[in-house]
Amino acid sequence: MSLVAAGLWVVGTILGRLAMRSMQGAGSMGFGPTMGDAIAAVSVLASLLLYAYTRTANRDPQRILDIGLAYMVLTALALGLTFHSGPILPTLSVTPQISWIGAVILMFSAIVPSTRTKTLLAGLIAASMNPVGMLWSRAQGYWDFGPATNALLMHYPDFLLVGVAVVISHVVTTLGRQVAKAREMGSYRLGELLGRGGMGEVYKASHRMLARPAAIKLIRPEMLGGTDPAVAARAIARFRREADAAAHLRSAHTVDLYDFGVTEDQTLYLVMEFLEGMDLESLVRQHGPMPAPRVVHVLRQVCDSLAEAHARGLVHRDIKPANIYIGRVGCREDFVKVLDFGLVKTTSVNAAPSLATIDGVIMGTPAYMAPEMALDDTSTGAPTCTHWDVWRTTCSPESRSLLAIRCSRSLLSTCRLCRCPHRSERSCRSRSR
Repeated sequence: MSLVAAGLWVVGTILGRLAMRSMQGAGSMGFGPTMGDAIAAVSVLASLLLYAYTRTANRDPQRILDIGLAYMVLTALALGLTFHSGPILPTLSVTPQISWIGAVILMFSAIVPSTRTKTLLAGLIAASMNPVGMLWSRAQGYWDFGPATNALLMHYPDFLLVGVAVVISHVVTTLGRQVAKAREMGSYRLGELLGRGGMGEVYKASHRMLARPAAIKLIRPEMLGGTDPAVAARAIARFRREADAAAHLRSAHTVDLYDFGVTEDQTLYLVMEFLEGMDLESLVRQHGPMPAPRVVHVLRQVCDSLAEAHARGLVHRDIKPANIYIGRVGCREDFVKVLDFGLVKTTSVNAAPSLATIDGVIMGTPAYMAPEMALDDTSTGAPTCTHWDVWRTTCSPESRSLLAIRCSRSLLSTCRLCRCPHRSERSCRSRSR
């Protein structure tokens, strides 16, 4: 704002000189510098210095806000002296009016958040600058406006605006605190938006105590039956159970889940490690197909992550190139991290219903969905199959097209019991028992 104020001082001074020449006549004043020009030059310099200070590192935010109020008072003083630094028009009468200082007070109250006491004191001092300017003008012999009390009576509307400014500052400060609180997820504070998907958004976040960055995924309540309170309550309970299971995964190629929870507005959030790199889908689309050895290297790491999850009875359900992140960890290049393990599903037959059983909600990306998931045939009583993740990783048409993978016919043969893409029905029968 100080940079904008510097520009306004320059433009306002030029336009003021032109307006005065037009009203008083071309011969009434010359082109030489005046006291108003000197005040404007000092104000421009002060504005630029304040702008430079706000861009320095390790600055105290509270000190900047206090300096902002002091800058408002100095701006009001400059305006009061500028308006009364020369001969006053004979037509100007001593009547109550709202001046530019009143407008400045209102603008600062909306832009510079502060306490009501500080805003009130700074506003009263700023509103007093017009009477100070009038008294200075009379001392210089420019304007005889009568009794000194006329200076206060003429500008009492500016003092009334101070009360309005206090209310505005209180409302803005309260809203700012509410927004800051809404952007806090547990011990983390939301930062810039990293991405947006069908289930919600992902933000970069920072811990309030630790220097470690993190990524927070917000899952909108309407995606989990948020229109029905009963369904939403069951979904939240399932989310907690399944996120807790995912948090126990320890594979080096599984993204670390730091925390999870539910906000007051029933938004689910997952706090994960912040990764630097690129997802596999973006990598292939930007740089073209990868060589076969590199594809094998990536898929081995993906399988390492899935193998641990499957051993713990968990199915990812949304494994796809966009959820496979490639970057550098330490000195290792092409290090893979599998994302979105916060919405897993158990393979146990006797387990409680999962998020995947919510009516009308499809978990995962349909383009990568295994046939038995799309058909949702539960009549056979077959349990959740870990081969769903195998299909998504290497056999779905989208994955094969993106990674140029060829699947053998034996791998694509379909189990008649649960429609899983594996070779026989023996495993499903044994697991169903």
